[in-house]
Amino acid sequence: MQKRYPEWVNTEVILKALKMREEGILSERLNMWIENLLEINHER
Repeated sequence: MQKRYPEWVNTEVILKALKMREEGILSERLNMWIENLLEINHER
């Protein structure tokens, strides 16, 4: 199955999401999305 991403995803959107993630203000759902998109491994 091919992954589908919204057309509006661009560098500015990703950088803003990463900044919000670092500040701890990104929602859990968006955090999981950005981790999946960028293949970020995390320890919980």
